Amino acid sequence: MNILDTIGIIGEMLSWIGAVIGIPFLIAALIIAAIDGQRTPTNVTIVEDLDQQRIAIWSVKERICTRTLTPRDDLRDHDSATVIGYVSERRPERLHLHKRSHAERLCRTLALTMLSTVAIGFLASLLPMFW
Repeated sequence: MNILDTIGIIGEMLSWIGAVIGIPFLIAALIIAAIDGQRTPTNVTIVEDLDQQRIAIWSVKERICTRTLTPRDDLRDHDSATVIGYVSERRPERLHLHKRSHAERLCRTLALTMLSTVAIGFLASLLPMFW
C-alpha cells in the first residue's frame, strides 16, 4: 500500500463521517427554520428608561410592541438609537436581533463544515484512481 492509497482511504472515511454528521445537522437547521417561520425586518428604536435599562420599541401591523433588552441580545452598535430587528410573521410581538436563531445558525454552520469535509474527502478518495 502506497501513500496515494492511504490518502484515498482516509478521504473516503472522512467523507462518510462528514455525511453521517452533516446531513442530520442540515435537516435540523431546515426544521428549525420551518418552525420559526419567515422573519421580517423592522426598525427598532432603543431607549433607556429611568432605571437605565435599555428598551426596544417597534411597530408591527399598527401595533406598538416593547421589550427590555437583555445581555443575551447582541447589539452590533451599542451607541445607536435605531437598529434593524426581525419579527416572526407568526408572532410579531417577539423581536429578534438576528435574522436566524442561534440554534439554526449553529446547525447550519456545523452542516456546512461537515458537508465541506464530505466534498474534500470524496475528492481525496478519487486521487488514487487518477494518479
